[in-house]
Parts: sequence; C-alpha cells; structure tokens
Amino acid sequence: MKALVKKFWRKRSYHEPLIVMEISEERLLHNLRQFQNLAPNHTVAPVIKSNAYGHGLVEIATILEKEKDTPFLVIDSHFEMRALRSAGIKRPLLVIGYVQPEIISRSNIKNVSFTITTIETLYALGDIKNQKINIHLKIDIGMHRQGLNPEEIPESIKLIKNHHLLFLEGITSHLSDADNKDPDFTKQQIKRWNEIVKTFKETFPGMKYVHLSATHGHRFSALIDANVSRLGIGLYGLEDGQMFSPVLEQKPVMQMKTIITSVKTLLSGESIGYNNTFKVKQSIRIATIPCGYFEGIDQRLSNNGFVLVGPSRIPCMIIGKVSMNISTLDVSSVPNVKVGMNVVVISNNSIDPNSISSISKLCHTNTYGITVRFPAHLKRVVVDQN
Repeated sequence: MKALVKKFWRKRSYHEPLIVMEISEERLLHNLRQFQNLAPNHTVAPVIKSNAYGHGLVEIATILEKEKDTPFLVIDSHFEMRALRSAGIKRPLLVIGYVQPEIISRSNIKNVSFTITTIETLYALGDIKNQKINIHLKIDIGMHRQGLNPEEIPESIKLIKNHHLLFLEGITSHLSDADNKDPDFTKQQIKRWNEIVKTFKETFPGMKYVHLSATHGHRFSALIDANVSRLGIGLYGLEDGQMFSPVLEQKPVMQMKTIITSVKTLLSGESIGYNNTFKVKQSIRIATIPCGYFEGIDQRLSNNGFVLVGPSRIPCMIIGKVSMNISTLDVSSVPNVKVGMNVVVISNNSIDPNSISSISKLCHTNTYGITVRFPAHLKRVVVDQN
C-alpha cells in the first residue's frame, strides 16, 4: 500500500493543485443567452464583481471579452478595475462600488465609468481639470441603501451641466424586492424610476445607458424605461429559473474537485474532529480531503453536507466538524477507496446533494452567499470552451 501511495504522489506535478474549480464557458454563455432572449429590448451587462461571485474575476472576464453584445462589465472597485486591465481585459467597465473622488480624478485608465451615489461626490469632482470622467448617476427610488435622493436631482443636473469634464454616460438604480412573488412594491419603484428617466432624457438627450434591473428584475423589463439590464446571479446559474416566463433553464457554472488525501478505519466508540461531534456507532472507513472552511466549505455542513466520491460519484457525508483546511468523510460505501481518488466537492448538477442550490438550503442562506466565499487563491480552470 505504501508503495502505491508513493507512486501516486510521484506522478503528480509539483505545480498541480490539490483543488480545482472548473468554470464552464458553455454554461456561462448559455445562461447569458437565456437572459438576452428574455428581454430583447435591453442589452445585458454581466456583473463580475466580488471575484465574479467567487467564480474568478479574470477567468469570467476573459470568456466575456468576446461577447460584443454586452455594453460593459460591472465591477465593484478600483482594485478590480486595475486587476482586469493588468490581465489584458479591454472591455468597457462600470465600477458600481464607492471610489474616493481623488482616485476617480486621477484615474487615467480608458473605457472605465464610475457610479456616483452622493451629491457630495459630485461637488468633490468639480476640481477635475485634466480629463473627462464618465459617470453613471445612481438614484435612490426606495431601497434606501445608497443613491441620490430624488429631490437632489435638479442640483445634480446643474452640477453636471456646469462641468464640461463630467460626462453623464448613464443613470441607474436598484430594485429591492424584485424576487418577491407580490410585485406591488417593485411596480411602485418602477413607476418612480420611469418618471425620473423622463427628466434625465429631456435634459441629457445624448445619455447612453439607462439601467435599473438586475437578475430578478428581468421579469419586469417590459415595464421599465431602460436599455440595459444587469445580470449577476443569473449569469452563473445560481437562480431558480421557475420565476421567469418563459421558464429559464439555468445551468450552474462552477464545479469544485479535489482528491482523497488519507484513508483509515475507525471502530465503534471512537469520535471524529474537533469537540468530538461525530461518534462512531459501528466500524467505518473514513477519508480526508484538503478542503475546509478556508477553502469555502461552510462549517454548517459539519455532520450535514455531502460530497461525491470516486468514478461512480457516490454521495459521502461530511462527518465531524469542518476544519480550517480539512474535511472528513464517511467513505464506507465506496469500494476500493484509496488516496488520490477523485472527489467532487461542489457539483454543477442542481439535483446533487452537494450542488450550490442544495448547500444553500442546508446552510439556510442564498446561493451566492456560498459561492463568494471560495477564495481567490483556488485554481480556476475554464472548461467546455467553444
């Protein structure tokens, strides 16, 4: 047995990672097309902020670089902007997170627009003297998180019109309750929005982009005065397509794989992991994988979650507490289990017990609350390329 283990490790490259996140290009583009067809009167702007919801900022942007029907890529920060340009991504970018006015004024990166959410930022940008700044003005229409209040609109219009280096490329806002089966509040927001859009269109006839809805808001696109819709969770196949009409076929884009790193037998009466939370009732085979909560495996999956082991993808329970870099599995049902055997930690099949959808239900959270926790250092590999 020891000789077999040594032979296996010798075969593995020094640089071959133990954990790989597979990102399906075919599935990503399938999801994009679904939403493009749902609202043909809107162009779809992919949201790749927060490391593309955990899928890999540069990897997802590289796939979308070829999609010329998308007006811009939506990111959160100046850091993400620089990371994409350093990686050779040339598509237009919209930064929707807060960036300090002094950084905006010094930014000399081409094809980047900034979202302005306060009247104070507009005043601070009044000192710009050397370059044109493209901005999207965010208006608060009821989410009350950020954005200019409607009564500040006349003042903001005056500030923009009086500054020849501030170019209003677009206006934006956000629907706060678009996933609710009761559409009443969303329709109230849309009514406010449409009135605001009319004012801006009259004042800035050259304004290029008008966008309100994100993934859930696509089902209201026929009611919204806009020409762009943002697409975040729906892009990654993280949303139930049943709420849309017609029903959308959502395909999860991500799959995480690793290998078994140790195998042993435990006898009745023994326990596993920190705080001895799993007690062995009869002799079992256990295995470890090099994935813990640092790698994004939620501790709420302790004695609760599953992974798929071996070529037959046999569901095996996570037993004991999920540790920082290790999870322990009950592999008693896996024939000929051994070190190096493949393990699917996250499945891209929605019906599997370790799909993002299934995990989010076990953890009582939303799907993207799971995916954004997969750290950037994990190797992402694009598969199913056209």
